[in-house]
Amino acid sequence: MNAKANTGKSREQVLQLAEALFSERGYTAVTLRDIAEAFEVRQAALYYHFPEGKEQLFFEVIKRSFLRHGQGLNRAILQAEPHLSSQLNKMAEWLLSQPPLDMTRLARSDLPALSPEHAHALHELGNSSLVEPIGQVLTQAYERGEIRLVDAKLMATVFLSLIDTVHDMHRYKNIPKQVLAQDVIDILLDGMRRR
Repeated sequence: MNAKANTGKSREQVLQLAEALFSERGYTAVTLRDIAEAFEVRQAALYYHFPEGKEQLFFEVIKRSFLRHGQGLNRAILQAEPHLSSQLNKMAEWLLSQPPLDMTRLARSDLPALSPEHAHALHELGNSSLVEPIGQVLTQAYERGEIRLVDAKLMATVFLSLIDTVHDMHRYKNIPKQVLAQDVIDILLDGMRRR
């Protein structure tokens, strides 16, 4: 393997490892030393791939994650039957196949810890990759007469948060993620009141 290919592989491995650590603990709780130790390299070696340090690495990890999620959600929508329940279930299936996003932590502590430029760029990318595709599905469901008029952006964010919670709840309930996600989607669509 040539040196350039090896460098690309190493960068990819650093991104994967960093995503796992940031997903588990968040930006402020993870240090470059943590990443270097997990990758079994000296901390200085990380600067080869990310000369601006931890913030650049975090930005690249989250950017990559958001882009992957945007593609995955759009594929899920295309694979679903053309009704809201199927679309939400396919999107939940995609989201649950990935590391948790922890959008609440991202909004409350991770983004405020970044430079305004990086925070704004990630906020915009998260909106276009995650919130907008889900919001479009909700808007189309309203136009088909499936649901009442809702704030699509708010409900897309609620959906993301609820599915994010399923990542953790299935361990405590000993119920498969997909079953919990289906229950969450049923409650979103039908409400909790007895009919």
